Amino acid sequence: MDFNFFEWIREGVKRSVLLGVSDAVETMGAPHDPEETRDKVLNFLRDESGEESGAKSAKRRAVGTTTTRKLGRSISEIHPTS
Repeated sequence: MDFNFFEWIREGVKRSVLLGVSDAVETMGAPHDPEETRDKVLNFLRDESGEESGAKSAKRRAVGTTTTRKLGRSISEIHPTS
């Protein structure tokens, strides 16, 4: 028997996601107007990628987290040039 641990994890995650989506569709129901839903999703994605919404922007100003945080090191930090 060939047991691939990572394949087993992948299949488990895939099954869980599909069951979660199925449960969500059962609970919320299918959209009445697919065209309207598509437009709403596109507008949401444009808002997220462009300007922040007023509420998010105000919240960030209030908290003071407007600076960009780095995750990890850059190549120049890993291999400094002499």
